Amino acid sequence: MVQRREAIQVIIARMETLVAVGIGIGLSSVAGIRAYLPVLLVGLAALVGIFGLVAPFGVLDDRVAIIVLAVLAVLEIGFDKFRSLSGRVNVLQTPVRIAAGAILFAIALKAGLDAQAVPELVAGGVIAGAAAVLKLILRPSASETSGGVSPKFLSSCEDVTGLVGGIVALFVPFVSLILVAFLLFFFYRVRRRRGRKYQGLRILSD
Repeated sequence: MVQRREAIQVIIARMETLVAVGIGIGLSSVAGIRAYLPVLLVGLAALVGIFGLVAPFGVLDDRVAIIVLAVLAVLEIGFDKFRSLSGRVNVLQTPVRIAAGAILFAIALKAGLDAQAVPELVAGGVIAGAAAVLKLILRPSASETSGGVSPKFLSSCEDVTGLVGGIVALFVPFVSLILVAFLLFFFYRVRRRRGRKYQGLRILSD
């Protein structure tokens, strides 16, 4: 009976770890698209008591921190809407997004910032970095004609993914990763369509 109870406890612990990993992957992947939105959502969730934080991340549920994160999120979203700024902003934000992904993954797995948390921090940084780099590669630049899709619309798609993906990631493991993957695939399709359009124009001009 004792062994059976211990086995059940082991299974429950493994399931909890799997859920935490799924939440961390979802939050980190969203951070690769929008750095501050998922961190802000985590802070808000912690403030209302539906998400737990461990030291030293407890500061995120402070009202001042939430206001700062909200302002940074608005600035990140706003700057991305300007053709002359979006490309530079996305490049400059890449290290920030990697750092945000690392922190979010550590938060999800109740890790800190010490040496024992290195695997979690590295995993989160890699996931966010992969999403951020793929976005830089696949999303048509604001100076390009994006196959009939406006750059502002593409940016708004990122906003929706950051918001919805960040919320979903707090409750459902792995789903936000699918949303991010769909967004990147959409960017790929838009870029490919644009390439076909200009290839056709080159053929007509020959």
